[in-house]
Amino acid sequence: MAVLITGGSGFIGTMLTRDLVERGREVVIFDIQAPQIPVSHSALYQKGDITNLPEVLNVVQQYKIDTIFHLAALLSVPSEMNPWASINVNALGTYHILEAARLFKVGQVLFTSSIAGYLNTADPDALITEETAQRPNVIYGITKVFSELLGLYYHRKFGVDVRGVRVPVLIGPWVQTPGFGQYNSRMIESAIFGVPFEVNVPEDTISPLLYVKDTIRSILMLSDAPKERIVTRVYNLGQIMPAPTAGDIARAAEKYLPEARITFNPDPEVTAIVKGGPRWVSGERAEREWGWRVLYSLDELVKDFIVEVRTGMAEGKE
Repeated sequence: MAVLITGGSGFIGTMLTRDLVERGREVVIFDIQAPQIPVSHSALYQKGDITNLPEVLNVVQQYKIDTIFHLAALLSVPSEMNPWASINVNALGTYHILEAARLFKVGQVLFTSSIAGYLNTADPDALITEETAQRPNVIYGITKVFSELLGLYYHRKFGVDVRGVRVPVLIGPWVQTPGFGQYNSRMIESAIFGVPFEVNVPEDTISPLLYVKDTIRSILMLSDAPKERIVTRVYNLGQIMPAPTAGDIARAAEKYLPEARITFNPDPEVTAIVKGGPRWVSGERAEREWGWRVLYSLDELVKDFIVEVRTGMAEGKE
C-alpha cells in the first residue's frame, strides 16, 4: 500500500515526501509538473492533472493508495489572476480526491486548508479560533472553505476519514509560487543568495507565521493521531509567538547574514490585502486533541532556513 501526495512537486510536498520516505513509506508524487527540487530517488513521480477525474481515479487504483496527502492547489496570487482555474484546481480537484477515496476505500485523506478563509474577518486583531466565521473575499479562500465543507460532508455521509489543517502564512526555503505572504521567505532567501530584496508591505506588518517544517510535522502528527482523538477534523495550527513583524524578519535575516540588502517599499494594494487578514490564530484545539504545538521560533527558523538552502545549493538545487 502506498501514500499519494497531490501537488507533491511543490513547496510543502517535496519536504513531506522526504519525511515520509525516511519513515519507510512508499510515496507516489502526483503533480502536473515534475519536482523542480530533487527528492528521494525512492519516491515515484506520476504526471497527472488533479482536475482530470479519470487520472485521479487511475493513480489511486493503480498504486493501491491507502493514504492521500492532498496538497495540490493554486495559491492566492495566481488564483486572483485566474479565478476559473482556481475553482477547477482547488475546488473540483478536492472533489476528485474525495470521490477517489470513497470509491477505492482509501484509509485516510489529509488536506491543507488555509487561514485565507478568514481574510475578510471583521476585526483583524481578534483571535481566530475554529468558531470564527469564515467569509473570505478572495477566490483562494473561497475554494478552501468549500473544500473543508466538502471533506466534512464526505466524512459524515460516506465515512471517509478526512482530516485537515488550516495553514497560516508559511515561511521556508525554495518558495516557487507567488503569494501575498511570500515576502517573508523571500527576505531570507534573497539574503542567502546575496541579492537585494524590496518588501512590498510596511515594516510593522504582522502575519500569523509558521515555519514549513512545523507545518509538515503537524500534517504527519494529524495523520498519526488515533481516530478517537479527532473531534474537530479541520484545525487551525496557531503561529510563531511572539508574532514577528516584517521588520523583525528582516532584522533576523541581517543578524545571520550581514550582507543582506532588504528595503521596504509598500504596495498599497498588497498591504490592504495582507493587513486585512487575521494576525492572531489559536492552535488550542489541535494542541488539546492531538498534542500539536509550534516548535520553531523566528530565530531558530532563520538558522534552519539558511542550513536548508545552503545544503540544497551544495546538492545542486537552483
